[in-house]
Amino acid sequence: MARKELLVERLSGELIPEAADVLTEAFKTEETTAYHLDTDRYSVIRGMKALDRIFLQMYMEAARPILAALEEGHVVGVGILRDPRRRVSKSNALLLFLPELHRLGAMYLRHPIRTLRIMAASRPPRGLREQFITFEALGVHPAHQGKGVGKALMMYAQKLAQGDPSVTGIYLNTGSEKNRSFYESLGYETLSVRDLGRVVVYHMFWSNPLARQTTSAAMTT
Repeated sequence: MARKELLVERLSGELIPEAADVLTEAFKTEETTAYHLDTDRYSVIRGMKALDRIFLQMYMEAARPILAALEEGHVVGVGILRDPRRRVSKSNALLLFLPELHRLGAMYLRHPIRTLRIMAASRPPRGLREQFITFEALGVHPAHQGKGVGKALMMYAQKLAQGDPSVTGIYLNTGSEKNRSFYESLGYETLSVRDLGRVVVYHMFWSNPLARQTTSAAMTT
């Protein structure tokens, strides 16, 4: 059976609900998420979908890159990038979060200590060379995993970074040893490892080769 064509592009607004569903399905079994959230509970899944929709809307309004992998017009994978030069409006964020505060609070306060531990372990290590982009979330629907969707999204993000020599690279973290090996195959290096016992957080960085070339050229002039 011929493989359906995969298209990677910027996410359009009308596909936000579909993209949120994909992210939730992808992350409900992800190691760090499952560590601090009861992802087997329907109320938690609803809360995750609401939170994903909020972040997608916030980032789209701030013109931060949100990548969508599409097959026959349907979202099968999502990549969310945080470019600190594109700021999220605090007032808009508040308006988006307020209607969901009760649901989100109930979701995170079931295991507050675990949530705080994950938040602390997920902070980027010190010393990263500015100006870098953070790959905040890479989610591929379980039915489409292992088919090159994640790689296509990652390569698209690296192309975006290479188009801007002021970007030093892309930072991300993962709680999966399997994903760590996948990112290493794309040129990421492990900067630090934080072991929480039941979950290990790997901090990784891909260096933009064009940024290095620009720096070297400036040093020789």
